[in-house]
Formats: sequence, structure tokens, C-alpha cells
Amino acid sequence: MKLSKRLQAIADLIIKYKKGEILADIGTDHAYLPCYLVKEGIIEKAYACDIASGPINASIETIQYYELEKQVIPLLGSGMTPIIDKSIDMISICGMGGKLTVDILNEHQEFLNGHRFILQANIGIEVLREYLYQQNMKIIDEAIVKDAHHIYEIIVCEKTSDDVTYDERDIYFGPCLRKHKNGLFYEKWHRQLAIQKKILTSLEENHPKSLEVKHMIALIEGEIDAG
Repeated sequence: MKLSKRLQAIADLIIKYKKGEILADIGTDHAYLPCYLVKEGIIEKAYACDIASGPINASIETIQYYELEKQVIPLLGSGMTPIIDKSIDMISICGMGGKLTVDILNEHQEFLNGHRFILQANIGIEVLREYLYQQNMKIIDEAIVKDAHHIYEIIVCEKTSDDVTYDERDIYFGPCLRKHKNGLFYEKWHRQLAIQKKILTSLEENHPKSLEVKHMIALIEGEIDAG
């Protein structure tokens, strides 16, 4: 079973930081990720959850194709609501915006305790990181991957009793990614730098947003130059 580069990078992090044998995949993508993990013997059981019947029906087809009906269970419902009464070890929430991911996590904060999370936000990942820090969630590791011209960042995290310290650069650039910068990291932030500079040239000098954009430009340039 072959996954996309994005899903394979997520799967690789789950394999590396596996905790327990049961995964809940929230907002599942045709149940590809849970089916792969079960089929490869990485985990014993998974729940493929989605709010819409279309993705659930697609998931059922994938599950049946790989004959995993007893191990991968499709559940229809919003966010983590379908797994309220389930025994879960790990929870993946991938392919959404950062704000929506935060809303899902915030709706059932009881899940933040005792579970390991694998999170991938398509946009607004800084919103997600800030929320994690506010909830004293430790970012264990991060990965960055390019798939079909898009660059994605993936976070592995869990609740900790230790104090979590962070600064603005950790929120934007990722505490783990900025420690081990690679070509994709620089590609993403050079691209973002060009976007911010273009925005700045389109603003009047006294525009309220200009200070914010200038600050972001300085932040990115500082991180890139830090090596």
C-alpha cells in the first residue's frame, strides 16, 4: 500500500513515536493512514473518523478493499466526538487548517491528557503551536515534507507536567524544525519572506498592517540568517 508523501511522513512519525496499539484518525482521508498502519502491523486497531458521509463512505471502500473490517472502524461524527467512549492511545488530526484543528482539540480537552497527538495543519500552524503551548503540550518532534508543490509541517506532541517554555520564533518556525533546518525549511521561509515583502510594497507607509508585516520580515530574515 503506497501513501502520498504527506501521509507517509505522518505515518513515519507515528512509527517512530508509537504509543500503544490504537489510533483515532480524525478527518480521515479515505482511511488511507489507519489502513496502512494496521496493514503494516504498526498498530492493532484504528478508528477512521469524519464529519461527512462522503469521506466515511470512501473510507469504508478502502477498509473493505484491504479486508480490514475487524481492525479499522469507520465512525461518523464531528471532531473527536465519535471516540468519546473508545479506548485510544494516539490521535491524528491532519489536513485541516490550524484554527479548525484547535477547535477540535478545544472541544474535548479531556482528550489532551494521556494521548499522543500527531497533528498536521495545512495553514495557520502557528495558531496551532500557540494553542499547544498554552495547554502545556510538549512538542516532541516535528517533520517537514513537500508533496505536490505544497510544504507541510507535522507535529508530534503530548501533555506534560513540566513547564513548557517557548518564544515567538518557536511558534512560527517550530521548536524542533528550527534546530535542524533543512532545504525544505529554507525553501518555505524564503518563499514566505518574498510574500511578506510583496505585501509591504503594496501598503501605504502609515497603514496599520505595515508594522506587523515589517516585524514578520525581520523575524524571518533573522531565522534564515541564524543558520
